[in-house]
Amino acid sequence: MVDEIKLKAAIKKIDGWWASIFSGPVANYLLRYIADINWITPNHVTLFALFLGVLASACFVVASPLFMTLGALLVQLSFIVDCMDGQLARYRQQFSVLGAWLDRIADRVKDFLYFFSLALGFFLKHRYALNFRDLSNLSGSSTINYINYHFGGINLSFELWLIWPVAMLALFTVLLIDYYVNQDMKLSPEVVSLPADNSGSEYSSNNMLSGNTLKIGSESEPNVKDQSQLPLITLILSFGKQVYQRVPILRFNIGEQALLITIFAAFNAVFLMFIFFASLGTFYVFYWPVARLRGFTQQKS
Repeated sequence: MVDEIKLKAAIKKIDGWWASIFSGPVANYLLRYIADINWITPNHVTLFALFLGVLASACFVVASPLFMTLGALLVQLSFIVDCMDGQLARYRQQFSVLGAWLDRIADRVKDFLYFFSLALGFFLKHRYALNFRDLSNLSGSSTINYINYHFGGINLSFELWLIWPVAMLALFTVLLIDYYVNQDMKLSPEVVSLPADNSGSEYSSNNMLSGNTLKIGSESEPNVKDQSQLPLITLILSFGKQVYQRVPILRFNIGEQALLITIFAAFNAVFLMFIFFASLGTFYVFYWPVARLRGFTQQKS
């Protein structure tokens, strides 16, 4: 019989915005069906979440509207299951170093698969479209055909060429931000909040390296230690802090990343998604270290 009190206590007290309002509660509801099945371990749940991520990536390679929607839903389902592994670990008090390592690796593998498969699907789909345009314009030599052939495909071919560097920049910023949160920024607890992994992985109770939630500042004004800092830098840091606090989906935690991938993929806006991730990610990559150095610290309560 499932212990309802322990089940509710398995939900992480501090988590990312999307994990707190949706993925975590859904995962907790589903957890009741496997919580007392002893042969299912948190590591099994982590591997199943990875499997769902692989299925989502396969759908993205196909790149048809139906499969893009299916892949988008699988991304969310994978994240929900990813939240379950940590909840199951807390429910059973079944923690391990292997579990923490496996969860982190699985998350990074899914990051790569999502970005690579979306870029590959976009590339294959639009390369076929360009080839079809080439063939269709061989049969006529009218002015309209000439214009369509030589100018109509410029934007499409430009996006086709640009998709790979933009996708790699987006992925690089995601991985670098993960490093900031889990390695560098942990050195200054007054600057950041570092709870355990945002997906709720199987982890040691005193392990602070598996966090993926970074809290920038507080609702009060920043504690500016360097009075000589440039007004422009102060303005940029204040703007970044306000955006981070007021627009939760832009916080770039792992749950918010999964939600953004789901939204963009569902609307088949792959190129726009990579531009968005690369732009926002690049901003955060520079913002967080500068905010730390300039004294935009979390205020003590």
